[in-house]
Amino acid sequence: MAVAAGVAIAFAPHLLPRLAAMGGRFIAMLRNALSRAGRIFMSLFKTSQARRIDAVADRLHDAWRAPRRLPGGGYEPRVKTTADQAWIKRRGTDQVDIANTRYKDLPADWQKENKESATVAVRLVDDASKRGADLKSEEFMESASESVHDAWLRRNGEWAPPEQKLPYQQLSQVEKEKDRVVVREALAGRAPASGQG
Repeated sequence: MAVAAGVAIAFAPHLLPRLAAMGGRFIAMLRNALSRAGRIFMSLFKTSQARRIDAVADRLHDAWRAPRRLPGGGYEPRVKTTADQAWIKRRGTDQVDIANTRYKDLPADWQKENKESATVAVRLVDDASKRGADLKSEEFMESASESVHDAWLRRNGEWAPPEQKLPYQQLSQVEKEKDRVVVREALAGRAPASGQG
């Protein structure tokens, strides 16, 4: 192909802009194909835990938007600004309606908090399971929920409202329930180990 292009340029230099445009389109198509192949390849090699974290984060997003469900379908809009440059480039805007966007289609910065919470909860569940803890007990639920809350505070304590800055034991039941939901979703996404219920 390179030899043919060289011959064409030598005998028909007026074709150079056309060949350059074709080459540019070919390179763009090749980059796109390699990018897609890379994403497919990476998804094949995700660990079981990474897949569970993604699934829990997805369910957490759905749980958050459930109360916003509208009678005619869709959700009450919640438009936010994203700094995810790749997402902006694909969509042509930095505005995202996070309520009407599925988790997997959210920009990375709007997936982050659910993914962080899911990571903490999945690891807590896995560690407790390895220790043989009773994952159905209230003691495990409260201990894990407290850990989820503590991790959330480390990430968000600077801006958190006063009622959420409290230690877990001092939170209202409404606030505690937010942390319990994270733990429940991590438990729901777990394949039961042999010998456990």
